[in-house]
Amino acid sequence: MSFTVRDHQLPGTGTAVRDYVPERSAGRPLLWVHGGAFAGGSIDMPESDAVARQLAGAGRHVRTLEYRLAPDFSDDGPLPSDPAGGRYPAAQDDILEAFADLSASAKAFLGGASAGACLAASAAVKLRDDGRSLPVGLVLVYGVFHSGLPVHADAEGVRLQQLTDAQGTRWAERMALNYAGAEELLADPRVFPGQGDPAGLPRTLILDADRDILRASGKRFAEQLRHAAVRTYETIVAGSEHGFLNEPASPHFARGSAEMSKWMKRVDEGVNPP
Repeated sequence: MSFTVRDHQLPGTGTAVRDYVPERSAGRPLLWVHGGAFAGGSIDMPESDAVARQLAGAGRHVRTLEYRLAPDFSDDGPLPSDPAGGRYPAAQDDILEAFADLSASAKAFLGGASAGACLAASAAVKLRDDGRSLPVGLVLVYGVFHSGLPVHADAEGVRLQQLTDAQGTRWAERMALNYAGAEELLADPRVFPGQGDPAGLPRTLILDADRDILRASGKRFAEQLRHAAVRTYETIVAGSEHGFLNEPASPHFARGSAEMSKWMKRVDEGVNPP
């Protein structure tokens, strides 16, 4: 299906957004948030642009956005001390603004990949806590939802631990603190949604990469959602690694985007996803 692409800025803050609008829209729109460890990425990266084009080609209106980024933390040593930029809650504020504008006339989905999944889920926590209208569903792909990687006691958890070395654990903790900007915020579910009770969130798709240290966080968040009676469908793209949505030519991209599209279509049609 053909679609048009339009770049524009939201009134007020001037946040840059990109809308992919099909000739004939089918289903509710989606605000899609790219990843990049909270400090990188853009709406031009495949994880943003290619995903949006794939879904728009199937008839879904997709919006992406250039949210504010946290400082670069790739160098060793102390984290940047500048409090400005995209540290919490700047990126979340941008997402909430873009979502409110997109869903002004009809309910919309909210989703993202990697750090973008965290931002999407934490924005839903903020909406819930403020008593505002929630997304019709959350689409969360290979996300990080905790300020530290959870440890699982089952056999699958043991395999996940084997994927995680000390360097990977330290990097994940450094990423979390760089985004939060303060130690005390690491336990705040408005920053990392897995740090609190997710009761009251909308139905959720958890789509994880197979060989990914962050799957420990996705697995735990799915457990928390189910325990809180949130309708949750958790699935894994077999053989994939973190960031597979950045590889549009790969079979993992095709499988992942198909899972996203199928799940949202079932929600649109009022058919309860698994």
